[in-house]
Amino acid sequence: MIDTDGRVLARSRVCHPSARGVGPGRADPTAWRSSITAAVAQLGSYAAGVAGIGLDTHCPTALLLDAAGRPLAAGVTWDHPGLAGPTAELIATLSADERRLTGNHLMPATAMGAAYRLFQQVEPEALGTATTFGLAGTWLGQWLTGRRAIDPTQASYTALMSGTDGRCQWLAEALVRFGIPAHQLPPVLPSLSVLGPLCPTTADVLGLPHGIPVLVGSGDTPAAAYALGTAPGGRPLFIMGTTHVVSNALAEPDPRALALQRTDVRTGQWLINGVINGGDALADGAAQLGFGRDDSAVAELVDAAYDAGPADDTPVYIPHTRPERGPLWFAEPRTALLGLRPDTTRIAAARGVVEGVLFADRMIIESCVGADQRSLYVSGAFGDEPRLPQLLADVLGRDILVIDESHLPALGAAAMCCEVLDGTIVDPPRARLVQPRPEWHATIERRLQQYRATWSQVTGVAPPSTLDDALTRTVC
Repeated sequence: MIDTDGRVLARSRVCHPSARGVGPGRADPTAWRSSITAAVAQLGSYAAGVAGIGLDTHCPTALLLDAAGRPLAAGVTWDHPGLAGPTAELIATLSADERRLTGNHLMPATAMGAAYRLFQQVEPEALGTATTFGLAGTWLGQWLTGRRAIDPTQASYTALMSGTDGRCQWLAEALVRFGIPAHQLPPVLPSLSVLGPLCPTTADVLGLPHGIPVLVGSGDTPAAAYALGTAPGGRPLFIMGTTHVVSNALAEPDPRALALQRTDVRTGQWLINGVINGGDALADGAAQLGFGRDDSAVAELVDAAYDAGPADDTPVYIPHTRPERGPLWFAEPRTALLGLRPDTTRIAAARGVVEGVLFADRMIIESCVGADQRSLYVSGAFGDEPRLPQLLADVLGRDILVIDESHLPALGAAAMCCEVLDGTIVDPPRARLVQPRPEWHATIERRLQQYRATWSQVTGVAPPSTLDDALTRTVC
């Protein structure tokens, strides 16, 4: 909860681990509903003063809903093992022009419309009675208001919406060819618009005032970027969690379909995301070097790497320990720890592991961020620990502004309410500046060149092109 000045009045967090307990690639919305209800209850007396509700959701999940918005079966998530075949079928259905209109490298995470055909296989009875085929935000909005919709940031991940032309409309001919009735899809509505009033039955369940406006909202990464005022040519956001994600706003779509791409919260701009499993790779590297697997293992790994400093003979770590999405698009792990010698110290090996993850971060950042964008917002569970942000700034050779707010997507969703309902643009949360240390620059750049060559040998592909290269080719 925030006021119109952006001041946080209250916050709560309730996990829903049972949501993923219904089988591989499935999700149970009743667990989401329980966690939302419990989280609102934790707000206590503050709940009575809520004036509006903003929404953000994550993890692309397709759902079948009845006319009242009730889920008819467990949802299908982007990582469902049965989605590969339907995704290939959907891609084959699309014309070259339609693929360009989606703006994405198409795979299960960015072609969630393919879940319709998977539902035909695994939930035929539910599909036969469903009124709506939508994503997680569709369910959430209809539970709150009784009205159905999907916002452009989520619809961009269906491979069924025209995004790069700015129309944000379903691809009608593709729907016919793929066999999805148009009436089963929710209308695409702007993120910064009111979906409807909170309906009385849900208001009573949540203990919130009847009739307060509920926004259409967005996906979680666009909401986080919105909280920071992301705009074309402005400061991008880099999130360091289990997944490392860079988000950058563009005034025109990226023509490469290299990064994950979606229509942004604001009309007329696009958001591109580069992703690696950086947090997982750090944890795996910490375990491999004997730091353990508990919560302190990565912190100890980072401390050792910081103490070691950069050196030309440090081992090289290729960190893709899991399949990865854009801009690398690895369908299987591609990892290695090279250059270990009998006399390699553990802190030198730790330096190689952390440096390898951060060099991979730099590659995805440079594929999505222009060279003239000399600073980035960085968000992660750093606490007061300065070492990982400092190592990141050193490797990137850019200033970073560390955001200590741990719930940026929720803050962004609430800030959308302030703009739509009150006309107020909430200032970004406070940040602390971390600058690269110039004494390490030459060594790090030499190490980067060595790393890129080794990275290509291990992965079998060339490093992704930079955003500046792509835009130059487009202009030419």
